[in-house]
Amino acid sequence: MKWLIYLLVPFVVTVIVKKFLTEIFKHPYCLRENYRKKIIPVCGGIVFVPSFLTSIFLINFLGYTVEYQEIILVAFSLISFLGFIDDIIGDTKVKGLKGHLSSLLKMKPTTGSLKALGGLLIAAFVSCEIAGIGLIELVIDSLIIALFTNLLNLFDLRPGRCAKVFLLLSVLFLLVGRGKPEFLFILFVIVLVYMPEDLKARVMMGDTGSNVLGMALGISSILLFDFYGKLAILLLLIMFHLFTERYSLTALIEKNKFLNYLDMLGRRGEEE
Repeated sequence: MKWLIYLLVPFVVTVIVKKFLTEIFKHPYCLRENYRKKIIPVCGGIVFVPSFLTSIFLINFLGYTVEYQEIILVAFSLISFLGFIDDIIGDTKVKGLKGHLSSLLKMKPTTGSLKALGGLLIAAFVSCEIAGIGLIELVIDSLIIALFTNLLNLFDLRPGRCAKVFLLLSVLFLLVGRGKPEFLFILFVIVLVYMPEDLKARVMMGDTGSNVLGMALGISSILLFDFYGKLAILLLLIMFHLFTERYSLTALIEKNKFLNYLDMLGRRGEEE
């Protein structure tokens, strides 16, 4: 019964929230060019936090409590807000994590560097509240959450790509954790409802949404894996970020038949 509620509540809530926020997407401040130079809303992921918050409220009302729900709600809200700022007023001339950190060291802070520093602080807060362990593991957990947050942002360059990566990794984590963590399953349902608009290139998820998805995967990692498992994940995340600083992720996907097939899956209805 519990998992049926965890499925139905976010499904219905997200359908309603998505319809409610449609008019906000049309505001000129929310419009940007996508990869095809078409003007569409850039912050479609704004659906995630209100959908998640309302779902948690209703689930609690029905007599169930989601583990770590208060901490996760705070983290999602803050990281989504930082992403929204970057989506709306961000400087697109500065690219990549390295570029934003370089600007910060030159005393020329950008919305991207604000997002990076804020994301790391939020990650440290979550790690401390959830794990409450020694300094070394706290640093590892914080870096995993922060790098996972940025990782999903790197995939948000084509319709539906970021959502697909999140859904695939979520299935893996839910299988490893035998249905845990519960909050990830709820967000999984929310993304499934949101995804059609993204696949059709009617909206871009933006940092507003990709930050939330990345942070969710990062938090799931520190909950599911032991010290050595988390250390391996951290090394993989660092190597992936170093790779994307030098090479184009989109070019790599387009050159690989299998990856390109997955990337194009569901995009047949993508609007011209």
